[in-house]
This record gives sequence, C-alpha cells and structure tokens, in this order.
Amino acid sequence: MEVTCQPGFRLSKGEGAALSRCQGDRKWSLPAPCERDLTPASFCSPPPETNNGFHSGASYRAGGEVRYKCKRGYRLEGPETIRCQENQEWSGPAPTCHPVFCPPPGDIAEGYLVAVEKPQYRAGELVYYLCKRSYLLDGTNRVTCRGNGTWSPRPFCRARCVVPAQRSRVLYQGRKLWIQEIPQGQVQHGEIVTFYCRSQNQTQSCSYPAPSRCFDGLLPLPACYDEPTWLQYQLFPKRVVSEIHPC
Repeated sequence: MEVTCQPGFRLSKGEGAALSRCQGDRKWSLPAPCERDLTPASFCSPPPETNNGFHSGASYRAGGEVRYKCKRGYRLEGPETIRCQENQEWSGPAPTCHPVFCPPPGDIAEGYLVAVEKPQYRAGELVYYLCKRSYLLDGTNRVTCRGNGTWSPRPFCRARCVVPAQRSRVLYQGRKLWIQEIPQGQVQHGEIVTFYCRSQNQTQSCSYPAPSRCFDGLLPLPACYDEPTWLQYQLFPKRVVSEIHPC
C-alpha cells in the first residue's frame, strides 16, 4: 500500500511517498510512517481577486483553500476553489464572474407587458403585467429576472364567468339576487355564487345551498340544481326552489 501524508505532516524518512506492506504477523511494515512537519511552513501570497466577486478563507498556508463567490446578479465561471501549493503558488487563477441575463419575458394571454422592450434584461430587473379589460390578474403583477437567467412565474389573466341560470335567485356577495340584478350577469374569477337546490326528502319541500366557484370563465352548475321552466317562473314564482323555505 502506498502511503502519503496529510498537509502539516511528512514521512519520517523525508520521502514524498512510501510503501507499507502487510507482514505475516498481521502488522504493517511501516506502522506510523508520518510525523508532524516541523520545518517552516510554506505560505502563498494573497490569492488573486476577481471582479464582481469575493473570496473567503484566511489561511494562505500550503494545503489551504480559498473559495470564490460572485455578487448578486453574476455567475461564477471556473473552479470555485483554489489551493495553496507546496511551491507557494496557487493551484490556478481566480474564476471569473459574468453578469446574468434573462431573455425577453414575453406577453401573457389576455394581458400585456409593461416594460421597456430590450433584447435581454439583467438579473434583478423587474417587469410588470396588466390584464385586458374585464379580466382579473391571478398572481403578482411583478416578474423578476432571477440569478439563474430565468424569470419568476408570470401571472395569468382570468376571464369572468357568466352565471348559468336565468329564472332563480342566487346568493352573491352576501345578498340574495335575481340573475338580472347581477351586473351583466357575470362574476369575477375566484368569486363564489351559491345556487339553491330542492331537498329529495319526500316528507317536506325545502331548499338547501349549493356553492360554486368561478374559475377562468367557467362557473359550474351544481349537479343538484334544476332550472325552473318559464311557466313555473311566470305563474308560480313563489314556488321556485330559491324562494321556498330552507331545510
């Protein structure tokens, strides 16, 4: 087995490497070949600097390492660490720090970008999005060029929902309204509309609430909801399910 010593130690015979063999008595021929090196330590001059970056590690003794990092908005190119060698030279030059750029972020469906158009954007730069009229912004309107050269998640522009009922009242924004009382018969993305369904209990006729949430232009009707006919609505409006007493 070839033996080499760790930094700060040397072979007892002053050699660079030695061989130790397993003997018949199950012992190594060189049981402790390394001893502390008491010769004056070798030091390197201060490590090279890098623009837009810095290094950590205060020991410039032979065997010591310094680690480089870049400032925010820059990426490291080259080895992250260099080592002080026995010849008092560093193992290599300092790595370099290059600025990070993002490509143009692009538009979003039913929305538009509010920013100065450029072929590329520096890390940390912000752009903003707005939605077209009658659409609601889902997410933050601010998008950032990140340190890895990609943009933070873009928002969505969500469509309003048409309330898919005509002859019944619904609960909307805390009020029980006829569909005609809701402006344009539409609600915003994310809003909840509560419909009324008839109980299947044969012993009594009563209504119970069935909520539904608008999501990007779609407001599902609850499976239990039954739209009154035109005759029911015109001749017996008090018997419409939304008007009977609750269960």
